[in-house]
Amino acid sequence: MAISGAIERPQQGIYRITTLGKRLLAERGMNLTLAEVSNLPMFQEHQKEVAERRKRKGKISMDTLDDVEDTADVSEVLADKSDKYNIEVKTELLRQIMNSDPIFFEHLVVRLLSKMGYKGPNGSATVTPASGDDGIDGIINQDPLGTNTVYVQAKRYAKDNRVQRPQIQSFYGAIKGRGAESGVFITTSDFSRSAREYAENFRIVLVDGIELTDLMLEYEVGVQVKSDYKLYEIDNDFFD
Repeated sequence: MAISGAIERPQQGIYRITTLGKRLLAERGMNLTLAEVSNLPMFQEHQKEVAERRKRKGKISMDTLDDVEDTADVSEVLADKSDKYNIEVKTELLRQIMNSDPIFFEHLVVRLLSKMGYKGPNGSATVTPASGDDGIDGIINQDPLGTNTVYVQAKRYAKDNRVQRPQIQSFYGAIKGRGAESGVFITTSDFSRSAREYAENFRIVLVDGIELTDLMLEYEVGVQVKSDYKLYEIDNDFFD
């Protein structure tokens, strides 16, 4: 129901019915079926995102997972189950980012890049003021003297609002004006083909919404480890 937009979760442990949910309740009541919920636009969009995430990772379709469980090694099954669970976490993470303040998103992006090692052991990471930033949302100095600087732009866009080439050109012009040649452009949506082609020619790293949440889980930003399992096998060398 949350995925379909019928209910929302404003904070942990609290659920609230939405306008869509009230309409469904009035029209269908207790007769509402899973099939009907699955056909709602937000649910369909969620399924597309899940499919894209698995496609990028080269994973099998979730529709075939039950068949695989009969023959696959237990470690493969657990890995795929874990992948499936984490994909749901990532989609929810992206949803929460979209519901946050744009300034929060800029701070999140700078924090993530710092966690990834861009800041260096003695560098600094700052979010630029909301006004007069010339299209630059974050500045990361990789050393105390700022001899190696990473410029960042963060755009919290809806999924259907792709970043276009002119925005990448504008960003490149902003970092060029500061004497730099490269930067990182991060969005919650995606990039058009022409935007990606332009970025490739000018050392601008592009990170879309799917890659963003992948990195957030990898570097544990905005998430925490829920469970950690160990699988054991016999050490045959021990018995030789």
